[in-house]
Amino acid sequence: MLTGLSALEATDWSRLLHAYGRATDAPDHLRALVEGDESARSAALSYLGSAILHQGTPWTATGPVTCVLAGLLAEPRLDSGGPRLRVRVLAFLAGVVEAVGDRWASRQELERMARYDLAPLLDAGDDDALYEDEEAADALYATSLLGCARVVPLLVEPVLASLDHPDTSVRAQAATTAAQLARVPEVFGEARRQALVLRLTALAQATANTDERSTLVLMLGELGVAPTAFLEDASPAVRVCAAMAKTLATNEAATRELLQALEHHAARMDDWFTVRPPPFEMRPRFYVLERLLERVEDCDRLLPVAVALVRVTTRSFVDQEWGPLLAAAFPAGDGQVRTDAQRRFLSELVANADLWEPTFGNPGRWFLKAGLPYQRESCAERLQGA
Repeated sequence: MLTGLSALEATDWSRLLHAYGRATDAPDHLRALVEGDESARSAALSYLGSAILHQGTPWTATGPVTCVLAGLLAEPRLDSGGPRLRVRVLAFLAGVVEAVGDRWASRQELERMARYDLAPLLDAGDDDALYEDEEAADALYATSLLGCARVVPLLVEPVLASLDHPDTSVRAQAATTAAQLARVPEVFGEARRQALVLRLTALAQATANTDERSTLVLMLGELGVAPTAFLEDASPAVRVCAAMAKTLATNEAATRELLQALEHHAARMDDWFTVRPPPFEMRPRFYVLERLLERVEDCDRLLPVAVALVRVTTRSFVDQEWGPLLAAAFPAGDGQVRTDAQRRFLSELVANADLWEPTFGNPGRWFLKAGLPYQRESCAERLQGA
């Protein structure tokens, strides 16, 4: 199968769709990645994330674009835009692999849906009809996913080759994309997965860059490895990333690492990273807390973390921080303040005036789940009663 610019030239883009219509604009954007100026490259990257893989949804153009990008990864010209360009391309490809991996188990159903003949509708040029007919819309989606599935194997070699790139951020993103590929056994295979584990371990041990080592350790966890040795790393960022491995869910040292990191460093954790690991699309502490709440249900044990976070959080972080903590503090859902830990946590919430805004709707569902009113005065009165 052709890749790179050869695949671009051999593709009839007028028969392909992206989120905003026919993909006839794809060739110019793809060429810009290796031939364009900074403005054109930036526009091309935006195009990939908005039109070609729109909010994680693939289109019939997504597979052919992926095929082109698989070849461009071997192009030295892709480095002309600096490491950020190659990082963004690898991140886009990770999104394509994720979309395929999430639906791989339903491949037979997708093949059944894709049997619907879309050619008459494409020939007619009435793209709206593709979405008005339920069978046609299902076939379009199935065809898009299957098209991606066919080309994803082409990514394995160029992505693995990117692990040798001289830039640490490129290697980190390549490790993340490779870990996504490893989630699709039919594409990657167990022998290759084991080889990837050995390679990421060696890279993590060799690199002096803590950002890169943090990502590599995170990916080892994603690959099912227990990165116990990295719990002793000199960097708190690396230790936390190691502790987040699901294979260490019952490891007391790992749980202690997560508890101590959030209790003592919640306000400064973001500063541990110059370049955040690719999986941390938002604040790193959000992901650390999410993993901790999966492991610890004891409200007394969570209290120091809860207090530390409530003192540095903001209203807009309710869904990532103080909302889940509220639900964990009141698991019965009846709003009754029975323990000292519940009283102290609710007191901290009441004390932070920034968290209470009657017109802000997001906290409502968390307070409802806890059995409490999202009203500062009412919660203060409940504390007095308790």
